[in-house]
Amino acid sequence: MPTFAAGNNAKVTLGSTTVLGMGNWKMTGITVDLLETTSFGDVAKQFMTGLMDWGTATFGGLYDMSNTGGQSTLISAMINNSKIANLRLYLNSVSYWVANISHATMGSDAGEYVTGCNIGQDKNGLGTIDFTVRFTGPVVFQ
Repeated sequence: MPTFAAGNNAKVTLGSTTVLGMGNWKMTGITVDLLETTSFGDVAKQFMTGLMDWGTATFGGLYDMSNTGGQSTLISAMINNSKIANLRLYLNSVSYWVANISHATMGSDAGEYVTGCNIGQDKNGLGTIDFTVRFTGPVVFQ
């Protein structure tokens, strides 16, 4: 039987601090370089894999100006071009994706840069906010 995860158990945190108001997240653009190794005399192309690219993550929800440990920290990191390394994208109440800062060769480079923030308001609803982060270095599921 499949083990699906209900979305209402997900969350976004910076370390142990929940980024309040979030209602969705998505990791996109995860790729690996494909390097051609074909030589003269080969009858078909041959390849090997190269570097991993963990792509980006987007997450968003309701704008909360008072969320000083979450939303405002992310905005500040973007404005100041600061790398963050403690963003956690929870799939359920215990398992999450996070920068692999303990990776043997790339750990010190692992993290995320906030590359975008959109804030909106509608007369018929609540204020919204969404973020885009770019992964640098490896990411791991824990």
